[in-house]
Amino acid sequence: MKTAAIASIMAGLAVMGLAACNREPAPVAAEAPAEAWVGKDVVLYLPDPVMKARVEVSALSPYVNAAAIAAEGAVRAAPVQPGASGMLLLMVKPGGRAKAWVVTGEPAPSAETVAAVVKAVEAVPAPAVREGPILVGVGFEAWGGGAPPVGASPPIPRDWYSYFSKDGGRLDDAFMARVWPD
Repeated sequence: MKTAAIASIMAGLAVMGLAACNREPAPVAAEAPAEAWVGKDVVLYLPDPVMKARVEVSALSPYVNAAAIAAEGAVRAAPVQPGASGMLLLMVKPGGRAKAWVVTGEPAPSAETVAAVVKAVEAVPAPAVREGPILVGVGFEAWGGGAPPVGASPPIPRDWYSYFSKDGGRLDDAFMARVWPD
């Protein structure tokens, strides 16, 4: 009787095993769409003592956050594009003047999307700075990210390289005045 019970159990296991082999594979769930904008790191392009002398952290932090939110809104409003990774650069000069640049790897977002991001970010009220300009970068991934920008780390816009001498240069007040003249 024990042999018959064991044989019956073994037959049942064999049938279940065969039934499992004949099943169609479970459907793969559709991938969730990539986030339109994911903010990454914040980079200070000038030395810490210079930044601290020129802007209050209590003013800079909310500005950078508001600029990132403005950029995110512009990216979310744009048509979905191939993933991009890069840096949103924010330069602020005394007098409440601010300018933005977007640096990405390939493929880059459309020119219309980049222009919308710059316009949205430049509409954010700039913090008060003194003694000279500041430059901050916000790393990001759009639509799942892509290749990082090539060149300097942290990245700068390609056309900025023409402002350096053949021997290189420094990202200082004189350089920033050439990049964004008054």
